[in-house]
Amino acid sequence: MKQRWNILAAVLGVALLASGSVALADHGGGKGHAKATKVFTLDPSTHGNPEGVASRNHGRVFFVGATGDGTIYRGTIDNPTVSEFIPGGSGKSAIGLEVAGGKLFVAGGMTGKVFVYKLRTKELLATFDTGSGAFLNDLVVTRKGDVFVTDSFRPMLWQITAAQVKARSGAPVGIPVEPEIHYTAGQFNLNGIVARKGGRQLIVVQSNEGKLFRIDLRRGATSRVIRQITAVSLPGGDGLLLDHGRLIVVQGSPARLQFLKLNGDATRAELRATRTDPTLRGPSTVDRAKNLYLVVNADFATSTKPFTVSGLPRQGNH
Repeated sequence: MKQRWNILAAVLGVALLASGSVALADHGGGKGHAKATKVFTLDPSTHGNPEGVASRNHGRVFFVGATGDGTIYRGTIDNPTVSEFIPGGSGKSAIGLEVAGGKLFVAGGMTGKVFVYKLRTKELLATFDTGSGAFLNDLVVTRKGDVFVTDSFRPMLWQITAAQVKARSGAPVGIPVEPEIHYTAGQFNLNGIVARKGGRQLIVVQSNEGKLFRIDLRRGATSRVIRQITAVSLPGGDGLLLDHGRLIVVQGSPARLQFLKLNGDATRAELRATRTDPTLRGPSTVDRAKNLYLVVNADFATSTKPFTVSGLPRQGNH
């Protein structure tokens, strides 16, 4: 899920590059995209740039998080307005989102925390703290209920076990990713994450290097094997989505979605298609809701309001 060049600029004083867009290029011989894109507007757009998105079982309901104060919005694919759902507050931020088991899991960026809400009641069930110096970027919940969280600033993958989620307490376990994944201080390193094989295998993207990695978890999460996936360079790679064997990688500048086909053991990924859309503005991540790809327009380069989510028609030919 998520490139935050504005935060990097604030921390390090570097210049932002404005978002761009390119024409549609379909490397898989597709027939184009005849259906119209839907645009969903966050109302009010007063809680900072949107970042993460998560749908409930790929259904019609979806949630969007705000970076500024952790406000959670709720929308449906048949309504153009996305409204406030869970209020934010001081010390909160919402970067990566995931829905599982009636709960909403939120990666809290520089707060170093993961927040867990009960969707039916909006209750904050638990807060898991990984400490200072973090940028908790994206997360995934496995079939067993374990949560794995990427950290862009510290060379660590964090695990919150299903038992800890159930108990609503416990210290997250840090899984080192170096030396296989080299971290560069002051840059956004690991970012988007998805799970395969029931959670025994994770796919992550390293934004600053444009690389994909496969992480195999064996006999406990701390016993891991990390291998780089042979693929095209994906600089600024942000949110990830697995959709029927296709790995979708969001890039913010130029604004596009890259569709890759993983081979059986996820050692290689072949680029099959590239999608762009005029509504995309510095996109950060993607999820699927029914027959739409919901792409969050984080737009950190210009922060043009109102903030939006683009609903790109899902195509089966990528």
